[in-house]
Amino acid sequence: MEIKVQIPFQQLLTIVKTLTPAQKARLRKELDEEKPVSKPEEDDFINLLLNGPVYSDKDIAIIEENRKSIAAWRTKS
Repeated sequence: MEIKVQIPFQQLLTIVKTLTPAQKARLRKELDEEKPVSKPEEDDFINLLLNGPVYSDKDIAIIEENRKSIAAWRTKS
């Protein structure tokens, strides 16, 4: 479950200033360890690109031959 709360920056700063030294240290540690959050759709797309199918040299040769055949057919018509 996720809850989002919008707190004005000045109010957030006031709250942080009232923390005990131990709590401030814990907050610093948490902020330093925080990793950027990426969108799931972005992760899916990146995984698809990195792990998706690739053409072999044979596939590329077949595509090239097909392209040439289509180009030759178009020039005859």
